[in-house]
Amino acid sequence: MKPAASSAASRSNIPMAASSSPVRPHLVIQSQSYTRYMEMLLDLDKIPRLHNICASFFTWLLLAGYVVFPATFTTVNKDNKITQAAQTELERQILNGVRNAPLLYVAAVCCIVGSSGMIWLWFKWRSNYVWMINRIFLPGLLNSVAGLISTLVNIYSAQNGDFSITAKVTVIATGVCAAITALLFLLYNNWALSRVKETHQKAMDGELIKV
Repeated sequence: MKPAASSAASRSNIPMAASSSPVRPHLVIQSQSYTRYMEMLLDLDKIPRLHNICASFFTWLLLAGYVVFPATFTTVNKDNKITQAAQTELERQILNGVRNAPLLYVAAVCCIVGSSGMIWLWFKWRSNYVWMINRIFLPGLLNSVAGLISTLVNIYSAQNGDFSITAKVTVIATGVCAAITALLFLLYNNWALSRVKETHQKAMDGELIKV
């Protein structure tokens, strides 16, 4: 019995061989912060397709109104057979009139419906800056600028530079819409969204991986 006991004791004194595979450290990864900018990007897929279609339709309808308005402009044809006073009075009466009156109502309805729809969508998705900038403010700005340029080109080419009452109203309307949409675009893109992106970047920089 003694040899067996000594053999067992000798085996217990033999050091264990080092493990061939190193033990991997346990990694604890801190969960990423759910920032507001990430929420806006993810919510883009939640916005109904119908609302995206409506946004494109309303901005296009606004442009359609701008395009139709120049068809109602009046112009003055000079006539050398009448006196200067009569010519001046005739010009005043013509420029205060409206040509193709039904088209004036069509253009007004297009602009009112288009701008009302854009305001409704703005209020509906006011919390998603990314969607509003890409779907409402930027298209509205581009269409308003295009309408203003089209109106001025029509006045100085087809109308010989004569500003009728409808021409003045159209220039003022398109200019005001262009200014408002430009202001909203700059406000949301360069201030509101920039602040959200800055907060998102700070949160991403603060993510740590603990060993």
